[in-house]
Amino acid sequence: MDGEIKRAWGEIHAGPFWRHLLDKGLDRELYRIFMAQLWHYTQHNPINQSFAAWRVPPAKMGLLRYCFEHAEEELGHEKMIEHDLRAVDLLDDTLDAPALPATTALIGYLYSVGLRDGAIARLGYSYWAENAYPYITDLLEHMRTDLGLADREMSFFVAHAEIDAKHSKEVKEQIERWAGTPDEQQAVLTVARTSLWLTGQLFDASLHAYQARG
Repeated sequence: MDGEIKRAWGEIHAGPFWRHLLDKGLDRELYRIFMAQLWHYTQHNPINQSFAAWRVPPAKMGLLRYCFEHAEEELGHEKMIEHDLRAVDLLDDTLDAPALPATTALIGYLYSVGLRDGAIARLGYSYWAENAYPYITDLLEHMRTDLGLADREMSFFVAHAEIDAKHSKEVKEQIERWAGTPDEQQAVLTVARTSLWLTGQLFDASLHAYQARG
């Protein structure tokens, strides 16, 4: 699965958002739009993680415990985005605008995974999301150099990295324990591929919204 995730990130890095980032850098407006999209979808993660538990039989107590504990740990992470936007005077009405269609698609897909496919399949999303930091170093570097952000103004990414290091180990353990059949393993891989592709669409839609400003 690591190879599939690496390839998917390669496609994201070849896309419009990443090319713009490397060629022209990151300004405050693009940062504001992108962070707003992260805020929209992040606040749904603890809910759709909880939804994924409904198809888990009571006998799989360890998987149920993982679903609920992980959902609780994800609760309120969007507040870190609010903090970071506020720290650079970009909060204002930034979060009042509706999510972009690509962001809405990602949100809806993760709910559908929880309700239709269940907790084992959703581990595919968690697997790459908890291991994303090696693939976003360019973005973090431009946040520091182009916008002059310090770690205290990047709490969503910096503090999140410490949280995700713990979660990454837990997700791997859950996949090894519960994704025992070929169908379950394929479901994990499918969700990983699809959710990461949709995240790439979120990146690119943020750039398109930035470029479409009047």
